[in-house]
Amino acid sequence: MHPKRYDIVIVGGGFSGIISANILSTHGLNVLIVDENNNLGGQFLRTHPDQYHHTGAFSGLKGMGLQGIRSINRKRVRIMTRSEVLGITGDKELFIHEAGKQLYSVRPEAVLLATGAREKFVPFKGWTLPGILSTGATQILLKGSGVLPSKKIIVGGVGIFPYAVASEILMNKGRVRILLDQNRLTEKLKLARGLLLEKSKIGEGIRTTAELMLSRTPVKFGVKILEARGNKILEEVLTVKIDGNGRMVPGSETVYPCECLSMGYGFVANIELPQQAGCKLEYDENQGGWIVGVTEDLETSVPGIFAAGEITGIAGATKAVTEGKLAAQAILFNLGKIDRSKFLTRSTQLKKDRENHLCFGNYFNGLHKIKGAIIRSIPDETIVCRCEDITMGEIKNAIHQGCVTADAVKKAVRPGMGICQGRICGPIIYETISACKRKPIEQISPISVRVRI
Repeated sequence: MHPKRYDIVIVGGGFSGIISANILSTHGLNVLIVDENNNLGGQFLRTHPDQYHHTGAFSGLKGMGLQGIRSINRKRVRIMTRSEVLGITGDKELFIHEAGKQLYSVRPEAVLLATGAREKFVPFKGWTLPGILSTGATQILLKGSGVLPSKKIIVGGVGIFPYAVASEILMNKGRVRILLDQNRLTEKLKLARGLLLEKSKIGEGIRTTAELMLSRTPVKFGVKILEARGNKILEEVLTVKIDGNGRMVPGSETVYPCECLSMGYGFVANIELPQQAGCKLEYDENQGGWIVGVTEDLETSVPGIFAAGEITGIAGATKAVTEGKLAAQAILFNLGKIDRSKFLTRSTQLKKDRENHLCFGNYFNGLHKIKGAIIRSIPDETIVCRCEDITMGEIKNAIHQGCVTADAVKKAVRPGMGICQGRICGPIIYETISACKRKPIEQISPISVRVRI
């Protein structure tokens, strides 16, 4: 391994990483951004390669973000895309693998973890059939390649992200046969109050609703995807209505012919690197579950390691922008590049804005809560760990035999030991232990992680 010298290493090239890098580089600091994608920008700024450098084609938050990528000072900021941080230690040493090249060891003065979030899944019978995609994967196809997975798609899940993906399908000349919303309409209306805290979301919501109405896309509320069926490929989807407690309503089953299903059940923070570094984790269901605990200046419990964006609470792009600015100012103050007076002047409003973003997150994540009845109703034969083909029955059996921690279940029946290391099945394992044992999830520690070298 060849050590490289940088003042700051930023892990994650989404909004927080881009904003921070621009600010830090203007103060004479050498910055390294590491991101696993082909281009900077994360999921929100992902766009077709032909449009990537034409920022004039975009307005608002997206235009501002793409302009931020273009304005990065390449003399002060080194960008390593298609690269992965395999591990991080408590003394800020990072092990980085650059695609097609060697392994690097880097120990900067400060680290900013902006690793974002990933989708959460609620397994159902047949969800591994070809033709079933996550809403995030659907969006990657649309934004990154301009590809429709099918001309006719059923979109399902919870929250507001399925609506955004349905809108993008329509804009790409696809058809959304039906939108199946597991949230009941009364639960959905609670979000309206939260939108007042994120005014940028109001226009987006109105536009999405108008597109769905103009396209005559039917929306069904309080409907759960019960099963996907097909002979080696998706052919139909079975749904059922649920009551306010998540219990199925007998006799309400409906079958929809389907060749493509796009599903999404919310998001969870990518906490594995801060977990490796020994950063304190916190559980807050109103912020998306397990997140990284930070001070009001976004410093973690490990001195010199800061966190920003979705890993401190799921609340969208505007929060990531605010935290990117705040983290940069805190790092500058921490490294003695600005004095306390200047730091307070620059950070006071940012901290107030952040509080509003977190309040919006309360409403946003409230739509993604999974009721225990829904977890307990998942059939035993349903695959939960796709890497190791571990079923819900095997997991429940391990729990009933005394495995009441995620690591105990992992050791007993091997979920989380595959290539994704529990990133897909981990959250549902926590939910299953909680539902089966009536145990609060905050008492169920996340699956342990290790440096992968």
